[in-house]
Amino acid sequence: MTVIVEAPGIRRAEREYIISTVLGDFLGLDWKLQVHGRADVRITLSDQPGKELSFPDCLLGIDPESWLTAASLPEQPLGAWDVNELRLEIPLTEPVVPIIYGDAASVALCKHNLIKLPVDIFGSAFFMITRYEELVTPDRDDHDRFPAWASLAYKEGFLERPIVDEYVEILWSAMNSLWPGLFRKTRSFEIKVSHDVDRPSRYLFGSVNRFMRSIVGDLIKRGDIRRMMYAPLVRWGTPENLHPADPFNTFEWIMDVSEDYGLQSAFYFICGRTDQTMDADYDVEHPAIRALIRRIHERGHEIGLHPSYNTYLDPAALEAEAKRLWAVCEDEGIQQQAWGGRMHYLRWRQPTTLAAWESAGMAYDSTMGYADHVGFRSGVCREYPAFDLIARNKLRLRIRPLIVMECTVLSPKYMATVSPEAAAQRIVRLKEICERFSGEFTMLWHNSELVTPRRKGVYRQCLRGISGTVEE
Repeated sequence: MTVIVEAPGIRRAEREYIISTVLGDFLGLDWKLQVHGRADVRITLSDQPGKELSFPDCLLGIDPESWLTAASLPEQPLGAWDVNELRLEIPLTEPVVPIIYGDAASVALCKHNLIKLPVDIFGSAFFMITRYEELVTPDRDDHDRFPAWASLAYKEGFLERPIVDEYVEILWSAMNSLWPGLFRKTRSFEIKVSHDVDRPSRYLFGSVNRFMRSIVGDLIKRGDIRRMMYAPLVRWGTPENLHPADPFNTFEWIMDVSEDYGLQSAFYFICGRTDQTMDADYDVEHPAIRALIRRIHERGHEIGLHPSYNTYLDPAALEAEAKRLWAVCEDEGIQQQAWGGRMHYLRWRQPTTLAAWESAGMAYDSTMGYADHVGFRSGVCREYPAFDLIARNKLRLRIRPLIVMECTVLSPKYMATVSPEAAAQRIVRLKEICERFSGEFTMLWHNSELVTPRRKGVYRQCLRGISGTVEE
């Protein structure tokens, strides 16, 4: 059975991408796009005439002069729709969904052979997963990042809902009601835990001046005399390995905890310097880093790339850093089925950063999250293919959304308004939302943020909660 999608002829490339992603990638259905002169989208089944599903065609049908301009952004405040009108069992976070694009004034129609939805499913999904608004809206923070507070999802209160996944569930339930013989792709919930290796050691790398500043900080800011006494031994005692007493050397502990809960960790390494202040002070070729990479691989965990600060706008630099990582791994006899990573400081720009990952030959990018707020930046909790809004083409690169970064919920400059333990509970709640949609819960926790017993306890609490493990 083939799903027939009838839609206007304008923006064929964009339509094929979003239909392929929603119907093909997410639902696993065969589909075919046909051009028609209607002003909406109509879905039928090739071998079962007489039934149809339709919804508005707003964003992708907009006039060329308005495309990628402020005139094409959703009108606020958004309308809302109570999905209970359909009288179908649909797994949603809440029964009322925002209408990003669509007709808020219309009423859903659900009959035995006809269903009409008020939401522009394809246009709304395209807007979210391509990050259309980020190419239109000029707001940026101090690191030239599009901030959560500037997003439609934050302003309209649905940033912590995977709204595209909810739209897909609405679409599937409507299709399954009309055509019970349709079968969707089955998925299993997955947990992706990753660690950006910004500072693998507190004392080993960097200048002597920085080393002295770290010691002074241990004594004056933290009152930690013991750590100050250990610092010279950590720096000079084992120059070809990370010292066990180094407070940032939490890698073995991280892998132990991941393995305790049946998880695989991914460690992303910085392999260049495009900003002397913001980037790492280690070289991936250093014997201590080589030894660390070997150990990670020996224990069955993943190695990936953490492109340096300015590579988000420099494809050549990103590609050079990928080659440095691969050269080290090749020297160490390390092979992986796929290579991916995450941008330093979550700096990301549509479409330049996507093109950089693509040209470097990377399989996935897991930058798609906000530094200042947890949630679903692209509206989904599963991997999906990237799309270049300027070149108008689908890429081989996969986007792996980042749902939570530990700094976001623990740092006072972002969301840390409660205790770390309460923040852990919020993380578990986001995991439960991802699990409801059989998605992927992706969490970033830096190795250098696991220094104190309390932080380690919070991290273990998170992993216990997201893995569903009951400890005796």
